[in-house]
Amino acid sequence: MSLISILGAHSEKKLTLAGLARIIGASLPRSLSGSAVCGRILTQSEYVTPGDVVISAGWYEHNRTVSQSLKKGALAVFCPESVKSGLFPNEDRVIAVRNPLACVQAYELWREKGCRAKRIVISGSVGKTTTTGLINAVIANTYHTLTHHPMSNSHGAILRNIQKLTPKHEWWVQEVGGVQPGYIESSACILRPDITVLTNIGQSHLDKYITRENILKDKGSLEKYLKPDGVVVINGDDDILSKAHFTHRVVTVSMKDPGADYYISRISTALSGIEFSFTCAEGNFSAKLNLYGDYNAYNGAMAIAVARLAGVPMERAIELIGTYTPSGMRQNFRNVGGYKMLIDCFNAEPKTVLGSAKTLEQMPVSDGGRRIFVTGHIDKLGEKSKQMHYALGEELAKLKLDIIVLYGGDSDQIYAALKAHGFKNAFLMQTRDELDDWLRQNVTRDDVTFYKSGQFETALAKTIDHVYGTTLQNEQQFNEGYVVEKDGYKFRIRRDGIAEVIGYTGDETKLVIPSEIEGCTVIRIQNRAFSKNRNIVSVNIPDAVTYIGQEAFYICTSLKELKLPSKLKYIDKNAFNYCKSLTSVIIPDGTLHIDRHAFYDCSALKTMYIPDSVGYFGTDALHNSPKMTVICPKNSEARKYAETQGFLTREP
Repeated sequence: MSLISILGAHSEKKLTLAGLARIIGASLPRSLSGSAVCGRILTQSEYVTPGDVVISAGWYEHNRTVSQSLKKGALAVFCPESVKSGLFPNEDRVIAVRNPLACVQAYELWREKGCRAKRIVISGSVGKTTTTGLINAVIANTYHTLTHHPMSNSHGAILRNIQKLTPKHEWWVQEVGGVQPGYIESSACILRPDITVLTNIGQSHLDKYITRENILKDKGSLEKYLKPDGVVVINGDDDILSKAHFTHRVVTVSMKDPGADYYISRISTALSGIEFSFTCAEGNFSAKLNLYGDYNAYNGAMAIAVARLAGVPMERAIELIGTYTPSGMRQNFRNVGGYKMLIDCFNAEPKTVLGSAKTLEQMPVSDGGRRIFVTGHIDKLGEKSKQMHYALGEELAKLKLDIIVLYGGDSDQIYAALKAHGFKNAFLMQTRDELDDWLRQNVTRDDVTFYKSGQFETALAKTIDHVYGTTLQNEQQFNEGYVVEKDGYKFRIRRDGIAEVIGYTGDETKLVIPSEIEGCTVIRIQNRAFSKNRNIVSVNIPDAVTYIGQEAFYICTSLKELKLPSKLKYIDKNAFNYCKSLTSVIIPDGTLHIDRHAFYDCSALKTMYIPDSVGYFGTDALHNSPKMTVICPKNSEARKYAETQGFLTREP
């Protein structure tokens, strides 16, 4: 049966197991019912539910994939003949196929029929997630577009996204990551893009790829499987990409070559982001980004190039990339308690670390303020890691930065290079506690601090959370942990040992929140943990808690007594919004940040003590509390804020 006839048989109804077998070229054992309707078609066992079908394509260990899929109730599992005969010879639900990856390709081809969506696929050593976000900001706000979570760039995630395609989708924007030779090609042969974007060929994962040329070969496979009329958009200033041979039309973005398709001629930096000017065949234009660093001008220009290829008017493309805001760990400016910081703690390689430092060099600072760069060990650089760290230090020494703080692993090589080249204000921290203490004691609100690291060994997001009470690590899927319920409380125990309160279903009116669970200290009250609980009269929060999340006690209308923790740093948006029975609140010394609407409409509040440590108040943080007197030091930010909002004030 031809692919077209198979499509005709199954396009209007659920796919049966027999139909799937015909599509992928497999033979079912007689003991299995071909009329059974397939659930989802997956490539890994993690997400299997009863009735799903798994094609073990070799992206994960076959034995584990097959055995776990069976335990979870998979309808059938297709795997290599050797796995079937060697490990599961008597299991009828395990079906041998010659080439599982070819089966995945065949299934995807079948799924694609009837779907009109064109495909934009983005890859590169660094910058691909930001570029994907910028492209999504344009394409998804113009066309019916299939997008994905920034972390969903693996083989399994791609296949799951394929199954989300419908005839309504006009475009599909997909990021693809690589960790070892051949990894991207095994996705490229399934994706078959219409537009491919290659941001750069850097040094990420050199421990597996060994050379940048091998990285190019794998990422370049996206061009190998590009549609015949497809287009490749590249960073024309990348030394590897600029010399690569492409057989399709190439659109280049450059800061060096005025003859490039998109020539970036000017970049300016402010605390709000960058603005860049560029020239293309259509004329001269300027664009603004909520991003920092000259390198992001490449990402912005490539997003505009893709938008124009997709038929989006230039003015609209420029407008929409300006709406993109990165997550808290990617190129994000944060004012936490009056402390100004740039945060890029998701991925790192020597080139991006240097680029981040150059960005900081351009940032404006207030009188007396300093530019402080915090970075550390870069993982996955392979056997030349020490040499590459030292070379990075040599480049950093040339920059006009006030202080460079280093932490972990081979960052001692950066430190050695800085000292050898006369950079005086470099500090090497041996432990995270040492790093945290240095930041607490030395960084001021006049400084601008740039945190640049990867997500594993140095993980500066963890340090920022420790020092400022933020929750950046919540954005990492690697720290999800598990849930424990006790005495009506619901806790999350994260993989890094942090305990958080995430809910309460008990009926107590006077709460003394436990200080630990399963030996882990409770340090956070997470978003909406006690939201809309109208029975709570009093709350005692343990002293180790540093963060109270968004809407944590939202509309707790009976709450009269509140004891906040002594180590509190951060009160997030709407945390105590509409707690209309509160009459008095003492904000602990050391608290830094009271965000938007934190105590909005607490109409019975008569007094609130706010210490000198609080340096940031969000919009209407204390709004609509007409009877309240703010007790605060004379020249504090709290005094300035209270007076501008019309509250009565007095000194402690």
